[in-house]
Amino acid sequence: MALSEFSLQYVPQKAVKGEALADFLAQHPSPYGFRGSEIDIGLVQTCDNYWTMHFDGSSIATSAGVGIVIQSLDHYRWCFSLKLDFNCTNNQAEYEAFIIGLHVLHDLRVARVLVLGDSELVINQLNGIFRCMSCTLAPYHMVAIYLAKSFERITFDHILRVRNIDADELTQLTSGA
Repeated sequence: MALSEFSLQYVPQKAVKGEALADFLAQHPSPYGFRGSEIDIGLVQTCDNYWTMHFDGSSIATSAGVGIVIQSLDHYRWCFSLKLDFNCTNNQAEYEAFIIGLHVLHDLRVARVLVLGDSELVINQLNGIFRCMSCTLAPYHMVAIYLAKSFERITFDHILRVRNIDADELTQLTSGA
C-alpha cells in the first residue's frame, strides 16, 4: 500500500536458459505423486533403485560358456564366468546365463532388476514380443519366466553387443569363442 503512489508495474522475470523447465516443474507439482526415484523423461531414464544384470552366452563346437555382470545399488560389481559342461546352442547358452544370473539375484534377495542382454531373441521372448516356438528353448523360457515372477519388478532391455562388452568378454573366456 505504501508503494501504490509510485505507479509501479510488475513484469515477470524472463526465464534463464536451462531453468525454465525446472521452474515450471517446481511451480506445478505432479498430481500423480511419483514413488521411488524412477523417472522417465524422453530418452533419459534413471533407475536408482534397480540392480542391473548384464548377461551373455556363447557356444562353439567344442565348448560353451556364460558371462554375467551384476551391479548393486551402491555400484558394486560382481562378475561371473562359467563354462557349461554340455553341448548347447547359442540361444540355450544365453538362457543359461540369464537363469544363472536370476538365481544369484534371487539369493541376494534383490527386489528390482534391470536385465540387459544382447540376444534380441531371448529379450523379445521374455518381453512377450516373440513367442517361444522352439522345443529346445521352451523349458528354458518356462524356467526364466517362473524365476522372473519372483521379483517385485523386473525389466528386460535389449542392448547392442558393444554395450555388453564385460559380459561378452567373460563369455569368451570360458567358451573359447
